[in-house]
Amino acid sequence: MNNKNINTNTVWATEKEAADHYKIKPATLRKHRSLYGHDGSLFYRKIGGSVRYNLDTNDRQLEVNDLRIPTSKKERTL
Repeated sequence: MNNKNINTNTVWATEKEAADHYKIKPATLRKHRSLYGHDGSLFYRKIGGSVRYNLDTNDRQLEVNDLRIPTSKKERTL
């Protein structure tokens, strides 16, 4: 078996990596999950107790539907 150092984690990102990618705080992602769960605009999975975000799917979803991640109470009510 070939044991090269291949990064196969290019699609799934930790909460901190996703927050950095979207230029928001990790707490905003946690709040979004808490409010919307899996019905929200972000695709995520819990893997072994940690949350992973699929950046490719989320980027496409946000772009195609012209969505953004709500960051304030005012935006959530719109």
